[in-house]
Amino acid sequence: MFQNTIKKEVSISGIGLHTGKEVSIRFKPAEIGTGIVFVRIDKPGRPRVKANLNNVSSTERGTSLGKVYTVEHVLSALHALSVTNCEIELDGPEPPAIDGSSREYCNLMKRAGVISQNADLKKINLRSPVIVRDKDGCVVALPSDRLVVSFMINYPFDFIGSQFYRFDLNSKKYIKWIAPARTYGFLSEVPTLRRRRLAGGASFKNTVVLGKDHYLTKLRFKDELVRHKILDLIGDLSLLGAEINAHIICIKSGHKLNIKLAKLLLRQAQHK
Repeated sequence: MFQNTIKKEVSISGIGLHTGKEVSIRFKPAEIGTGIVFVRIDKPGRPRVKANLNNVSSTERGTSLGKVYTVEHVLSALHALSVTNCEIELDGPEPPAIDGSSREYCNLMKRAGVISQNADLKKINLRSPVIVRDKDGCVVALPSDRLVVSFMINYPFDFIGSQFYRFDLNSKKYIKWIAPARTYGFLSEVPTLRRRRLAGGASFKNTVVLGKDHYLTKLRFKDELVRHKILDLIGDLSLLGAEINAHIICIKSGHKLNIKLAKLLLRQAQHK
């Protein structure tokens, strides 16, 4: 896999999922070795934050880098479409949620065009299994010749139950089967989240809303929830800035555990 950038600038505007603020985002071509860099053009000095693990500032209901919040959907689309060098300008604190998935960001990258820069991209190949866990979830990464994700979620509600999906990363398959999967949440959580200044822009337009005993939003896939979890994982793992060759098996993982795994993968890669 080579380093790649986009042929031309593209942009879109919308509401941030958690901040609820209107924001415009612009993707610009970047030179070899730049990586993915967010630029807050609304702030004095236009502060820049590179998309890497050292800059993760929060994993609460999303992954944030410094003062740029909820970056995982953007990063997931870029990684899946092999965009490795790009400057992303924002005139607000959070990328637009659009419809709560990464589908529109994939469309933007297709419109911009992806071009090879004839420079090698770092690869991470596992030498031995890596395991991370917390009180609720567990992730195992096994050696593989490509990135494969097997993900399971389980909720104590009959209308959700257990969902499992296995995905072998491929840009065309990602666009069709993963990118349209939207973020989700329980309607009962909204008052608490908004007291914590979260979900300020969440709505039926950009979220799969879960009621007490049924979905309040029409699904795009019967297992849309677990597919979105895979979308998030790909975005979080992109912070390694590398081609990742591993079979990653997730049981009830979230952003915190995803980032913990990524840091262990990086540590193993650095100690070859």
